[in-house]
Amino acid sequence: MDKLPAGRQWYIEQITPELYIAEGLTQLIYSGKTKYQDVEILETIPWGKSLVLDGRTQSSEADEWVYHEALVQPVMLAHANPLRVFIAGGGEGATAREVLKHSSVEEVVMVDLDEEVVRLCEKYL
Repeated sequence: MDKLPAGRQWYIEQITPELYIAEGLTQLIYSGKTKYQDVEILETIPWGKSLVLDGRTQSSEADEWVYHEALVQPVMLAHANPLRVFIAGGGEGATAREVLKHSSVEEVVMVDLDEEVVRLCEKYL
């Protein structure tokens, strides 16, 4: 069985008891704790900048658009004339970005439990 190559830092996340993902790190941008959760912002080789909360990857620069487009666009297109949108969560701002692609939208309200994560995402992502 192969081992991870020596001489490189790795971020390893357990997905299931039988599945781990290892990503080569270029930089640990931020690591800390808020009132609600542990936060890491990483720069990985395969995915670019990644937001990790409580040891679970939430989004990554290279592919977050897949999730956020699929989350937002079907609902926005199903509505005849979306004017006001409420987003529960959405700390990294990508859901709001997708909503704001619609010219009919006049107001977006995003509420996230953890204001510190929102600020960290604004700063680093």
